Amino acid sequence: MKQTRTHYFYKYLLLVSTFLFAIQSIGQNYADKKYYLIDSLDLDKISPVKKKLLDSALTMYHATKNDTSQINAVNILVKGFKDKNSQKYNQWVYEFVLLKLEKYPSLIYTDRNDLYKRSLLKSYARAINKIGVVYKDQGEYLKAYENLNKSLKIREEIGYKKGVAYSFNNIGQVFYYRGDIPKALEYFHKSLKIKEALNDQRGIANSLNNIGVIYFQQEDYSKALEYYLKSLRIKKEINNKYGIGNTMSNIGEVYYKRKELLRALDFYHGALEIREEIDDKKGMVVTLNEIGSIYKDQGNVIKAFEYYKKSLKLGKENSDKEGVTFALYKMGSIYLDQKDLVKAKEYALESISKSQEMGAPEGIRDASDLLSQVYQKENNWQKAFKMRELYISMRDSVLNIETEKEIIRQQSLYEIEKKEQEITLLSTQNEVQELELNRNRILITSVSIAFGLALILVVVAYRGYKKKQVVNNLLEKQKEEITKKNEEKKAMLKEIHHRVKNNLQVVNSLLKLQSREIEDKNIVSMFKEAQNRVLSMALLHEKMYRSDDLQHIDVKEHITLLVTDLVKNYAVGEKIELEINIDKVDFGLRTLVPLGLIINEVITNSLKYAFKDVEEGKIIVDLRKTENKSFEMIIGDDGIGLDANEESTGLGKKLIETFVKQLQGSINRLKHKGTMFKIEFEGINGL
Repeated sequence: MKQTRTHYFYKYLLLVSTFLFAIQSIGQNYADKKYYLIDSLDLDKISPVKKKLLDSALTMYHATKNDTSQINAVNILVKGFKDKNSQKYNQWVYEFVLLKLEKYPSLIYTDRNDLYKRSLLKSYARAINKIGVVYKDQGEYLKAYENLNKSLKIREEIGYKKGVAYSFNNIGQVFYYRGDIPKALEYFHKSLKIKEALNDQRGIANSLNNIGVIYFQQEDYSKALEYYLKSLRIKKEINNKYGIGNTMSNIGEVYYKRKELLRALDFYHGALEIREEIDDKKGMVVTLNEIGSIYKDQGNVIKAFEYYKKSLKLGKENSDKEGVTFALYKMGSIYLDQKDLVKAKEYALESISKSQEMGAPEGIRDASDLLSQVYQKENNWQKAFKMRELYISMRDSVLNIETEKEIIRQQSLYEIEKKEQEITLLSTQNEVQELELNRNRILITSVSIAFGLALILVVVAYRGYKKKQVVNNLLEKQKEEITKKNEEKKAMLKEIHHRVKNNLQVVNSLLKLQSREIEDKNIVSMFKEAQNRVLSMALLHEKMYRSDDLQHIDVKEHITLLVTDLVKNYAVGEKIELEINIDKVDFGLRTLVPLGLIINEVITNSLKYAFKDVEEGKIIVDLRKTENKSFEMIIGDDGIGLDANEESTGLGKKLIETFVKQLQGSINRLKHKGTMFKIEFEGINGL
């Protein structure tokens, strides 16, 4: 016990001596600018924690003449500062390594025994990777990708697996910020696979966090929270404060989306406290924006504005374009709520300009939505429509069904690869055991002639089995190819429906904006009817786009939704009972489009004219299949009815007759209270 204490005493004495030597060394060189290796290092603006880091690293650097040790010492500053000084020291490493590599005719790593060159190339790749990360943070995504990819190739060439994993992760982030979610997830999973093989806990935690970000963006908050919590647990175990701050902020965002504002605020403040402690300015910008959003939702505009202004100031000081665009958008939203259109437009225009400069779909989406609202308030309908169109385009770019499918596919591939690795390992173990068993069997039964005969039968049976297996594999392959082609055709059709739906929504928005400039109520009513016709078609294309079975739409659900929406739009202050009876029928798009427009016209007329001066009424839609494979629809109302001698010559009647003919059908008015029609028609085949 005494010897142990003596050992620790001498160890402590050695540390104190080293520390005093370091202080003396620093004191001698503190005023010498060359001592710091870089220009423009303002010591007054450096925190006490980073001053200690600076002193320690530079003492290490000046105490050795070994290239690798010097590079490692400076890389401590590259990693520790996380600001413009970090970039300057990284540039020093980059230039220092290039100078050392000049003695080699090529940067290609051919001699595996040249460990010095490998060490230099490793540092070179790290410096280029850092340059790529800086470009990424500044929104210069093309330059970021070029540098990160260059670093990746060097790391692959020298066999630096951990570096390859981190390169994959950074490239994935570039694709994420560019809005290419499937590609981002592909690179994140590549990174995670290598990190798990290396048991790199820090790297695994970062990859889990990034995958959580992808699920968060796709609004799968439960899955996002699952990945974030796994990441946070590992980061706390290894005391990765930078990572803890990042993931706590992400968890806060999940709770914010779930409207659990107090829990969100707890995580945000926890993240901000850690980020201030380690002087993570980019992280501070993000968290300040997030806390501002909480206070805005709670109605505390003064507090929200305070945090947004702090975020904007800090973001501009550190060239954090992403944080700046978000703060600008949020401040513009507050000015819009306060009806200060001049300020709102000023901030929105600056936000969309910076978002377009970065090529960031989410930023463009938010800013264009804000500008659309501002222009509507200014009665500038042309610009309002243009911004609305841009918003719809960016919204669908950020979140669409095909992206969700690709995410599921990538996740499945990753899980399958893990299972295959486990199966391969088990199979290898089983094969070894099987060989030992076979050897024993051969020794025991080598004297048996019966075994030889049985073995021949086994071989014959095995050959027959193999032939059968080959045939089955060919059939399975053909089946997979057919399934793949069908999926491709299905995806193409869904994309067509998606685009048609978007175009119809744009047309509807245009009609809506145009009608606001018209004072004549009759003309406004005509515009509203035109909008309903467009929305009737858009609703159907929306269902086709969302459906997994493009050949079979739930007709009852579609018609019920169509009629319900019409009643909500027209029957203000009236109690309308719906009696909808739909047989189980299968219609394609060529039947459902004209049928939906017929229903739209008849129900619209009922809602406009049938229930005047009455408080309640009934609308009936009855669709059934007849014995001769045709269809019959009874549709109408029990309202005040029309004069039998009156014949309508309006557009609605002409449209109904046109669509009935298109269905190869006929229409007759029934003797019934109110106005009721019987329509008999043929179903048209095809989508």
